Amino acid sequence: NPTLGATEIWEIYNTTEDAHPMHIHEVAFEVVNRQDIVVDEETGAVQVAPGSVPLPPESWEGGVKDTVTALPGQVTRLRIRFTTAGQFVWHCHIVEHEDNDMMQPFTVTT
Repeated sequence: NPTLGATEIWEIYNTTEDAHPMHIHEVAFEVVNRQDIVVDEETGAVQVAPGSVPLPPESWEGGVKDTVTALPGQVTRLRIRFTTAGQFVWHCHIVEHEDNDMMQPFTVTT
């Protein structure tokens, strides 16, 4: 839970085969980069793929956003500045995914 006025880098790890349009309420963020990940099927551990390099945002992802597509098999990094205190949510814009634990609260504290 971030503090009012803080700037954080959030990492969204997509271990599924689907792209997820992730929306974060009450913030505007910048897409920093994306990088390939690997999942250890035996332990479930997720890590950045060895030897992979961060990929810059797509040309249409410049500027501030409130939604980003988290691509399969990648970590998507966002730079977020929290300017409004309160309790909010972040979620996948696919309704069935929201209903299956892809909507989570966060609180911006003073």
